[in-house]
Amino acid sequence: MSILALTLSCFVGLSACNDSKESTVITTPKPPVDQRDQRFLTAKAGDVVQVVIDDLIPTQGAVGYDQIYYKLGRWQGDPNRPTWQADPKNQLVYLNKTIGKKFSDYCEAIGAKGRDDFASIADLQKANLKDLSTFGCQEQPGTEDKDLKTVVVGYDGKLYLTDGHHTMTEYRELPDGGGQLKVWVKVVANYSDIKNANEFWNKLLANNQAWLKDGKNQSITYQQLPKNLGLLSTDNPNGMQNNPYRSLVYFTRDIGYTKLPTAADYTEFLWEDWYNKQIAKGAVQPLSYYHSDVKNYAETDVLGVATIKSDLSVSGNPISYQAAIAQYSILMGTTPQTDIIYGTFTAKDMGAIQLEKNAAKGSATTDAISAFDDLNRDEVKKDQTPRTGGSLWYAVKYAKCGKPQTGTCWGW
Repeated sequence: MSILALTLSCFVGLSACNDSKESTVITTPKPPVDQRDQRFLTAKAGDVVQVVIDDLIPTQGAVGYDQIYYKLGRWQGDPNRPTWQADPKNQLVYLNKTIGKKFSDYCEAIGAKGRDDFASIADLQKANLKDLSTFGCQEQPGTEDKDLKTVVVGYDGKLYLTDGHHTMTEYRELPDGGGQLKVWVKVVANYSDIKNANEFWNKLLANNQAWLKDGKNQSITYQQLPKNLGLLSTDNPNGMQNNPYRSLVYFTRDIGYTKLPTAADYTEFLWEDWYNKQIAKGAVQPLSYYHSDVKNYAETDVLGVATIKSDLSVSGNPISYQAAIAQYSILMGTTPQTDIIYGTFTAKDMGAIQLEKNAAKGSATTDAISAFDDLNRDEVKKDQTPRTGGSLWYAVKYAKCGKPQTGTCWGW
C-alpha cells in the first residue's frame, strides 16, 4: 500500500490507526444539584438557630391586626411628648413603659431573658433593635430556649414558623425592625427527608403544626398561604390577611380564658373557630354587630366603656369594642368546663376561666373583671403621672392614628 493510500485509510477509519486509549472519551455524569436551602438541612430538634425574619415562612393564613396594632402602638412612644417634658423623671418612666418595653420584649422573644430600664432618655433614644449592643439583653440570645418561637425544617430545607406569627410580624412592621432583623428560633422537627410539598404539608397538618384557614376562617390550600410574614399591604402583597376574631380572642385573654403552659397549638384559632359555631347557634352576636373598626366608626364609639357587673351582666355602651369583648368573654367563662371547644379539647383544656356570679373579692372572676376594666384606659393616671395604657386603647389609637407622635390624634 502506498503512503498516500495509507494516509487516506487512516483519515476514513481514524479509530483503526490511533491508539484505543487515546480515542475513547469516558464522561462521568454529574450528580444532580441539591436545590434545597443548604443552611438548615442538618438542624436537629432542639437546635437554636439565628436567622432573619424573612427566612421564616408562615404556616397560617392570617393574624389579628388589632393585636399587632396594640404592640405597635405601645412600643413606639413619643420621645417628644409634651405631657411630661417639664418633668424628666416621669418622661423617662413613660418612655420606659413604651419604647423601653419594645426592647425588653425583643430580648425575651430571642431567648435573652429581658433587660433593665434605660437610665436616661439619651440612652433610650440611641437604642436600635438592629444593634444589640445599644440596649443590652440580660443574657445571650438563645439562652432561654423555652421562650423562643418554633420552626420546622421543610422538605425544601427552608424554615417554616409553627409559633410566633404575631410576634415576628410585629417586629417586621417596626421602623427599626423589618424583614432583615435578626431573631433566634428553636427547631422542633426536621422534615427535610420528605420528598415533596404535598407530603410535607400533610405531615404538618397531622402534627397540628399548620392552620390552613384564611382571614374569614375559610379553608385554604397550602399554596394559598402568604409567602412571607408582615401585614398585607401594597408594599407587602405577599403578607398575611387580617382575622378580626383572632384579635378578639387575644383581648379576652385573662378575662374569658388563660393561655395555659400546656395549651394546644393554635389555641386562639381553636377558640375563634368555636366563636363561629356560637354565632351560628345565636349564642352571641357576630363581631360585625359591634362598632369595633375605628376606620368605620367614631373613636369615642369604638372605645365606649362597657362594664361587666358582679352578676355577669353587661352595662354601659352595648355596641363598643369593649362590649364585644365582654360578651364573648362571659360566653367562654360560663361554658361548662367539660364542653368540647375543638376536636377533643374541652373548655378546661383550653384554659377557660370559670366565671361565677357574685364572686368573692380576690376570686378568678373578680380578677377577670379587673383585667377587663383596664382594656381601654389611657396612659395618664388621675394624679397625672404615667401608666401603661390598655391593650384595646393602644390598638384602636394605632389603627386610627398610626405611630404615636406629637401633634396627631393621639391627644398631645
